[in-house]
Amino acid sequence: MEKFYLNENEYPEGVSSITKFDTGEYPSVVDRYFTRFYHKKTSEDGNENEDHLILYHSNRVCLIGLAQSHIAFKKGIVGITYNIGNCDRSLNQVKGKHKKGGMNLQPLTTLAIITCKDGSEYKVLSCVTGKLIETNDRLKGNLNKLSIEGSGYVAIVLIKPENCEKAKSSLVSEKDYIPSCSF
Repeated sequence: MEKFYLNENEYPEGVSSITKFDTGEYPSVVDRYFTRFYHKKTSEDGNENEDHLILYHSNRVCLIGLAQSHIAFKKGIVGITYNIGNCDRSLNQVKGKHKKGGMNLQPLTTLAIITCKDGSEYKVLSCVTGKLIETNDRLKGNLNKLSIEGSGYVAIVLIKPENCEKAKSSLVSEKDYIPSCSF
């Protein structure tokens, strides 16, 4: 039977404790598995930054959310609704391996509407062509999650394989991204 060492003094010569190893800082899940892209958008008067963040995974899944520079964060977010006119995006249900039943989206399709403390409303756009897989229902109970990268997504969109390169080329990469307005 193997002997377990409880004290550092009991280790045989040449064996060190695993607690002595430097674990360092590991990259976050978002840094490890996703590529950040941005959809630059300004208000019609050109004064407000309405940029979107798209976290792109190698399996073509995109998490759509707001960029940290979005004006809604500065104004304070008080509500989110997935009910867009005659279509409630939160009722979308997909089934099976090929995600049948997912709503088809275009880059300018509205996924949700965010309401701010001052009453202003901002549309969250799909930004890519694909299928709506799910909306983030956890945001309804905790709007502070919107500012958390990764868990603060508004919706998950699946891009078709033939549209991946076109979708990525229409977005701004992280290294080329400069917020429209500085706050």
